[in-house]
Amino acid sequence: MNIDDEIKKIFFEVFPMMSVKEFNWDKKQKEYENWDSFAHLHLITLAEERFNVTLDVDESTSIDSAKRLADYVRSHK
Repeated sequence: MNIDDEIKKIFFEVFPMMSVKEFNWDKKQKEYENWDSFAHLHLITLAEERFNVTLDVDESTSIDSAKRLADYVRSHK
């Protein structure tokens, strides 16, 4: 399983209105129109389930981009 491909799929699941062109690994949370606390929890939960990892509270709260989520997942593999 390719981590980057799966993280990208997770982002498109959580933000279904986002186009492929709009996706950017470094795009920050504040740049997403719908990245609220529910979307954040959904991102974390999907990543934890898909990769069979557990992110701690500090990691979870500091995730502000697809790149950061992928980095944390990699650190637990």
